[in-house]
Amino acid sequence: MSKPEHSFDPEAEQEVDFGRYVRLVAARWWLVVAGLILGAVVGYAVSLGGAQRYQATATLYLGQPYSASGNVQLQAAQTNPSTVRQIAHASSVIETVAAACKTKPGAFKGGISTQTVSGNISKNGQTPLVTLSVQAVKPKVAACAANALARAVIAKTSQFANQKVATFHAQIVNDNKQISVINQALQSAGTSSTDKLVLQLRLGTLEDARLSTAQLQAQAKHIEAPAILTGAAPDRITARSRRNTAVVAALIGAIFGALAAILWDGIAASLQRRRTA
Repeated sequence: MSKPEHSFDPEAEQEVDFGRYVRLVAARWWLVVAGLILGAVVGYAVSLGGAQRYQATATLYLGQPYSASGNVQLQAAQTNPSTVRQIAHASSVIETVAAACKTKPGAFKGGISTQTVSGNISKNGQTPLVTLSVQAVKPKVAACAANALARAVIAKTSQFANQKVATFHAQIVNDNKQISVINQALQSAGTSSTDKLVLQLRLGTLEDARLSTAQLQAQAKHIEAPAILTGAAPDRITARSRRNTAVVAALIGAIFGALAAILWDGIAASLQRRRTA
């Protein structure tokens, strides 16, 4: 009877190899420890070299434009949150802001970001709030650039509201002049009773018109006009966690140490052959 052939068991072979690797690592444990320590030191040194950065964030209210009557909402650039991003990232605006903040565009250009604040109700046509943030190495640059960019956005989106406010102001000034003339006529002894009655009716109409215009002006100023809701101030942000960087680097160093322990015999034998050749 023939002897049964020896069958190859890959799992058993893997177990034997794994055990061998463990013995090799245990025999040269100091390589693992050395790699662990060296990795931690290098990781901590790298984390110290990371530049500290600052972030400044301004919150913008884009405003809600209305028709001349003041009761119909209008769609415009200021009702689109993307307008803030487009203006803030425009090269012409960035260069102007850099000059105003006495720095170079590259000092903050890569750190500009915008985000819509959650909470608005789109179906009701509610204009959302938008945050505009700037990151920079210097805190003054971050704050100056964020506030300057916010002002640039407001300036470019408030033209319609500003025009309405100016128009309403001119109308109120004109109404005040007419009201003043009528009051002087009513106080004059030469004005007849009939004329006074007509003037009083006209005075009432003008006062009602002035009140309505003043209300529309207030709406244009406080609701339709964009505004900076909160200004930007610099806050320190962590560019790189020193502890996490050191831990990760230490683990990588330990892995390299373990590999060195496993390959030590082969490397030593190869070096010995080269010396004797």
